[in-house]
Amino acid sequence: MNRGVTVQIGMILILSVCLTAISLVYMGVKPVIDSYVELNYQREVINVFELMRESIIKIDRGVPSRMIEARMFGGNYFINQAGFISVNNTTIYLYSLVYKNNNEEITFENGAIFRKIDKKIFMVDEPFIISDNNTTRILIVSLYGEGSVAGKGILRLLFTNLGFDYNYTTNRTIIIKSDYYQKWAEYLQKEGFTVITDLSNKTVKAVTSSKVLLKILNVKVEFIEG
Repeated sequence: MNRGVTVQIGMILILSVCLTAISLVYMGVKPVIDSYVELNYQREVINVFELMRESIIKIDRGVPSRMIEARMFGGNYFINQAGFISVNNTTIYLYSLVYKNNNEEITFENGAIFRKIDKKIFMVDEPFIISDNNTTRILIVSLYGEGSVAGKGILRLLFTNLGFDYNYTTNRTIIIKSDYYQKWAEYLQKEGFTVITDLSNKTVKAVTSSKVLLKILNVKVEFIEG
């Protein structure tokens, strides 16, 4: 065989082996890269909800309005009527801010941040409830607004302070209706409440030995375009 032909065949064999090796390495690395990117997106979304929570805290302290701006990586943000909180004769309907993408759902509900993946639910941040000096202080965030935004781009949310009301009651029973009632029950039990859950109505009845002070914070939420 001609020596030049032999060299060419050898080079082709070496190139084939190199390409095969590179393909195998890429196949092994790609899922790791995809997973890393996906985890970064999830962390970004959690950060958005933490910014929402921080905005509500600042409004509760007297700031007239707060705007948050963040990148969107797909999915859908929307306002959802989530349930209610009832103490004595005062019932406040809960509206939550929700992000949904495929099998994942993240919700801001009365200060708490919930994350649902498939059927598993986690409480990422706790609600605005403080117990001290024989008094349980509950900040109820009453959101007003509607709308949604989906896809990729920039998310802009404007929170506006509409004022607040106080309701001081000696009634020691709190009823919460929520899709996340089981996580509410776990949290309230940890805080010393006696709890009873109702699966059919998705409610938790919580009883405390202390007096209850409700602060109802009214906040308007707007999706800003552009």
